[in-house]
Amino acid sequence: MLDFALPGKMYTEEVSRVQKKKQRYYNAGGNSHNSYEVVTPKHQFSVAEDIAKSAKGKSMSYTVSLLFQEVNSYSILPSQDRSIYSFRLVSGFVLPLLLLLAIGIKFRFKKDLSILLFVLQLLVVGNFIWLLFW
Repeated sequence: MLDFALPGKMYTEEVSRVQKKKQRYYNAGGNSHNSYEVVTPKHQFSVAEDIAKSAKGKSMSYTVSLLFQEVNSYSILPSQDRSIYSFRLVSGFVLPLLLLLAIGIKFRFKKDLSILLFVLQLLVVGNFIWLLFW
């Protein structure tokens, strides 16, 4: 949570290119979707479709976390509207907050939340390994 909450280092760079990738899977929802990545001289990160379409040839301002070097938020200049990458929000803030909340409930109200705590701990450890090695 600390890595997500600290402001991190801010970069302002020109967008080199926008990559569109077709992600295939097999289910009733259409079997595929498009994902978009913005590539700058120093970083490459996922963005929403509307941001990707309007970012071509423009400058972007984005912040990179201090500990794990992940992009926390970004905006297209000159706009001041900042967007937060949703996976980063969930993995860096929501998941650890849920774990702390469950631990607090367990000790405050003496509830048996052992299975929930085990699952949340596995998710946090898996997320930590993901951040370290990918």
